[in-house]
Amino acid sequence: MRWAIGIILFVVVFAWFTAPNPMDTGSASDPFVGRWLVNGVDPFGVEYSGSLSITSSGEQYALEWIVTGALVSGTAERAGDELYAEWRRAAGDTVIAGTAEYRIDDAGTLLGTIRVPGTSENGRESGEPAG
Repeated sequence: MRWAIGIILFVVVFAWFTAPNPMDTGSASDPFVGRWLVNGVDPFGVEYSGSLSITSSGEQYALEWIVTGALVSGTAERAGDELYAEWRRAAGDTVIAGTAEYRIDDAGTLLGTIRVPGTSENGRESGEPAG
């Protein structure tokens, strides 16, 4: 039965990456908003890749990651040129939560620092606009 769930998850993720991107990939007034293709290393040293969708409503942001082996969600607020996020990921009965800080460099790359309380290392994430 687990193989069936794995196949379904693969199909969903494959469809997500190959579907047209209806979301705006950023604007001059808010370059964070859009869908990003991300790669990173979490604070535990595990590499991952996937996508990050960022939407905004007023001053609040919603973040949704579909990354290798996980669905992660979070909220964020913008302060100047940085986005400060809180996120959580459910893995079975375990919930992992943390914070992230994002900025966009001069080349348009999304750069993030990922933190999990109780770990001594920070994770790193980078992304390119999908679209």
